[in-house]
Amino acid sequence: MGNTAEGTGALPIVTEHNYGSRPNRTIYLVGAGGSPNFGDELTIRRWLRHLNDTEPGATVWVDTPNPGSTATVMAEEHPGLRTTDTIYRLASEAANDEAQTVAAFVHRALDYPATASRWIPGIEVLRSLGPGDVFHVTGGGYINARRPRNVGVIAAAAWVSANTPAMVAATGLGLMPGDAGVKNVWADVASEFDVLTVRDAPSLALVSSNSAALIEPGVALMGGLTGAVMPDASSAPKFMVCVQSDMLDQPFAVVVDSVRALLHTWGATGTDVGFVECKPEVDRHIFDALVVDFPGARYYTLWDLLRDGMPARSGQRWISSRYHPHLLAAGAGAAGVVMVVNDDYCAVNYEAVRALGSAWTLVKPGGEAIAAGGPGSLPAQTALYAKNLAATARNVYGASSDSLGWAVAASMFAR
Repeated sequence: MGNTAEGTGALPIVTEHNYGSRPNRTIYLVGAGGSPNFGDELTIRRWLRHLNDTEPGATVWVDTPNPGSTATVMAEEHPGLRTTDTIYRLASEAANDEAQTVAAFVHRALDYPATASRWIPGIEVLRSLGPGDVFHVTGGGYINARRPRNVGVIAAAAWVSANTPAMVAATGLGLMPGDAGVKNVWADVASEFDVLTVRDAPSLALVSSNSAALIEPGVALMGGLTGAVMPDASSAPKFMVCVQSDMLDQPFAVVVDSVRALLHTWGATGTDVGFVECKPEVDRHIFDALVVDFPGARYYTLWDLLRDGMPARSGQRWISSRYHPHLLAAGAGAAGVVMVVNDDYCAVNYEAVRALGSAWTLVKPGGEAIAAGGPGSLPAQTALYAKNLAATARNVYGASSDSLGWAVAASMFAR
């Protein structure tokens, strides 16, 4: 490509995308993995395992904020794995955190790589995406007003859509909270996505300029519960807790008191209590605060969850503030309560899983202890959601994703 006075010139705009698969194509995944966090790691792993079974010859780039950690955690998931943080680096160089400023800078850097010259090798990977290639923003709740720099991800997707023939998709996104800046960026870019799915109704409203957008759960349920939940959780404790210590609207001490009161109301003692860590350190604090009250309680680290699956089963009662423990535990037949530690993020996630069929109840820190709600219709619905997610994979990746069929797809996650 020739150079201009401002650096490497922009690619010509391509108005038609090539949605077909081709041998050994390039697939560019973007996610929030490497932080690490259970939901983000599970999401990337689900897609990598899918691609390992359907396209082992592909070159698969995974762009995350922490590519070193991603490279280590995902090392065995696909033979063509390569990791980078190009888009996150570009977003970090914008002049401020305003969503539209971030989006404009990322777009300009992709047009004129010399304006972000430290990241030119990564920029050229994006500029070189060709017919049959795929740019895929994987799911999670990481593009919103709480993390305005991450709007750079959708700005990059829109640029790829407008300037290359690659398929561009985003699936399973939770976009709340969305301030005016984030809403304006989505209004400009949502229509650029060939496939766009979100996990809740407020997020769907945010991307309404794309008339084909729809709601579906995160990819955790692709393949059903296999590979995400323990195959045999019969020995897991009866009472389970996964409550974060970040993003709180109330003091953490109030959260601790509420969890303690709920467990005591339910008759929990100690050895029948388990604590689950989705985000290291952040989810450890509730265990450290309550282990004296519940001696002998078990602690499941993130690495336990990724190796063995979520320790969820019918007959349990859960207290969770997070999306994926609610989704998976209710899907496995457990009853529970969602501890809504903030209104603009956790409350939306609660409603998202309720809309999928969960009947878990809601409690706010400082509120009265309440009975756990049942799993509702979610366990019976997981096969349908798995089928729908497999259909989304076919929409994103084409015929290659049809090679196993949705009914057999669950087996590919049983590693």
